[in-house]
This record gives sequence, structure tokens and C-alpha cells, in this order.
Amino acid sequence: MYNIDLIKIANSADIPLQISGLYAESFPEEERRPWGDIRRRIDGGDPFFNFYVLQHKSENVGFVTIWNLPGNIYVEHFAINAERRGGGFGAEVIKRLTSEEGLRSIGLPVKPLLLEVELPEASEEASRRVGFYTRNGLTALEDVPYFQPPYVDGLPDVPMMLMVSERPEDPVSMARVLHTIVYNQ
Repeated sequence: MYNIDLIKIANSADIPLQISGLYAESFPEEERRPWGDIRRRIDGGDPFFNFYVLQHKSENVGFVTIWNLPGNIYVEHFAINAERRGGGFGAEVIKRLTSEEGLRSIGLPVKPLLLEVELPEASEEASRRVGFYTRNGLTALEDVPYFQPPYVDGLPDVPMMLMVSERPEDPVSMARVLHTIVYNQ
């Protein structure tokens, strides 16, 4: 049915080496959770955190990290290998994460999707990314001021924008839950 498989990683030793490289090259330092923290969350069975390798015909084409938060499924990091971008894999993953059947197929409850994106004016790439998510059914909460807290002391807050599959009644409370659980703020 799906052209891409989301393989849940339950042991960090099972993460393919190319995926850790893709993570490091896809996100600037201030937008990356330390790799050791990801490994710790996987190996410790963090009840909120999920790490999936994206496969197409047994080829690793990307990854997605997902938090099962109260009220939302939050995509923290999502990347497709550069040579596979534009092939529809990213759109398929978003479609899956915004459908009841797709969420259940990977063991997640049915909830609206939430993610953070760089502000479209930050760069051409950021603008394209916002366009991608918009084309795939997400709505930007442009009226909700938002920033990503630093993952590591000494790094700056990052101005961001929230995008959702369904507008929440109280976006500020939703952002507060995100900061509390994901960023320990």
C-alpha cells in the first residue's frame, strides 16, 4: 500500500550509520538535539519519543523523529537523503502522519500533526520547506509567535513557526506542552 516503510528503531545500535550522517548534515547545530540524547531516549524507552528509519525497497532514504505528545503528534526532525528528494517520499510520509490509517500502521495514536519550521524569510530553502508542508496539507500558525529553545546551554533560541494539520483551540498551550516535554523548559 505504501511506497515507503517507517521502521521503528528500538535500539540505537540499529540506526544505520548513514542516518546519523544525514541528521548531522540536514540540521544546523542549534536545531539538532545532541546525538547522545537521541540514543539515550531510544535505549531508555522514552514513552514520548520515537525514531523511524524511512526505507524504500530496503534502501534507507531518510528518517523521522516523532513525539507522542498530549494532543499532538510532533515531528521534531525529518529528512530525506538529498539524492532521493523530489521523489515523493517526503509527501508520502506527511500523508501517512496525517491519516488515521497511517498513524495506526506505525503504532501511533490518531492525533493532529505538529511541527516547527524555520521562518520562510530565513532562507530560500526555508521558504521551499514551508511551501512543501503547505502543499501537503499543513497550515502555518503565522499569528503565533514561536521560538525553538536551545538544546544545549550556550546555543541561541531559534525563531521558528509552527505548522499543524489542525488548528488547535489554544496554540499557546500547545506550544507550552511542546517546550515542557520536548525541550524540558
